[in-house]
Amino acid sequence: MKILGTDEREAHIAHITAEGTKGLFYGSLLSAGLFAYLRTRHPVRFSQFNTSIKTCIFAMPTIATAAFWADQGSVEFDRQMHSSDYQQEQLLEQYKEWQSMSKYDKSIHFLNDNKYKIVLSAWAASLYGSWVLVNRDKIMTTAQKAVQARMYAQGVTVLLLIGTVLLAVKEEEINKKKPAPIPEWQKVLNDRAEEEKEKKRIVAQIKKAKAEKEELSQ
Repeated sequence: MKILGTDEREAHIAHITAEGTKGLFYGSLLSAGLFAYLRTRHPVRFSQFNTSIKTCIFAMPTIATAAFWADQGSVEFDRQMHSSDYQQEQLLEQYKEWQSMSKYDKSIHFLNDNKYKIVLSAWAASLYGSWVLVNRDKIMTTAQKAVQARMYAQGVTVLLLIGTVLLAVKEEEINKKKPAPIPEWQKVLNDRAEEEKEKKRIVAQIKKAKAEKEELSQ
């Protein structure tokens, strides 16, 4: 049985926590959409639901999606970790690098990695919110309302795209502050040097033990 090291165990926990958080976010969007759909499309039936049912409608998809993403994240982490020694070393190095980053740098890195998902989700949310806002107007036709809602959503999208550009600039500044990565050949040489050093230490211990044994025997 393989005994997990501290770094591997902590990296595994961090990975499934991150994936579970993503699932929580997507699940909450799904729950909010389902909740809004039932309330607007089936208002009579929705009004008959008690508080427990309404809570379950919002909570269950969120919890189920978060649990699914966390479980899949665990499976994916194990697959990557145990596919090869090189892959394992890379994952642990990435984890150590992530742990050394400040909370601000982590947030910038996370937002930049998921910027397209965030933009798409925010665009869909802004489109729905704009439609709800514009739909209150009783004078405009449905076509006019759709055009107006789309204009609002496009304005929000432009702001989001500007935000992604700023995020990319910030991450570039953070990357410039990082030390230059060690080349693979240098890592190999360092590993071999460590192995040779360890061999010499073991040989020295063996020689010392033999010498002590000979002294005792005399």
